[in-house]
Amino acid sequence: MILSVHACLFLLSLHVFGSNNVYIVYMGDRQHDEAHRVQDLHHQILSDILGSKEAAKKSILYSYKHGFSGFAAVLTQSQAKLIAGRPGVVRIFPNKILSLHTTRSWDFLGVKPHVVDGILSKSKSGTGSIIGVIDTGIWPESESFSDNGMREIPSRWKGICQEGEGFNKSNCNR
Repeated sequence: MILSVHACLFLLSLHVFGSNNVYIVYMGDRQHDEAHRVQDLHHQILSDILGSKEAAKKSILYSYKHGFSGFAAVLTQSQAKLIAGRPGVVRIFPNKILSLHTTRSWDFLGVKPHVVDGILSKSKSGTGSIIGVIDTGIWPESESFSDNGMREIPSRWKGICQEGEGFNKSNCNR
């Protein structure tokens, strides 16, 4: 039986990470001005939990050591709970992968960056703005899904128009 590349990668990730997940450990302000000392602290915390410096270096994915102190690491839920109880740890939370909602926000909002007297210059590029999100759901008639002015669909695109309840092929566009 031949497995697809995606299936192989998925099975490999299950084997490598098992029940582990990526967690972000936030430790607040940096305690040291030298980035390598901040990273050493991160390795030490992980070493205490995982048993060795080598295991810590394998687990850690990224050290946040410039603007604040923290790190991302592959941990089990019980390891994450142990780290959460350590002095100096402000908060620990699972990493989330977020999806892009639109690729045409500037067009949808009518923002023209090259206009000297436009909204960007008048608003000082949003300095001091507070952004709020009101999710009213989606519907095909929404302006944000308009395909006016878009080029034809590239021939290399292999997607489909997925029909569903209250949504048929006539609702699909470019």
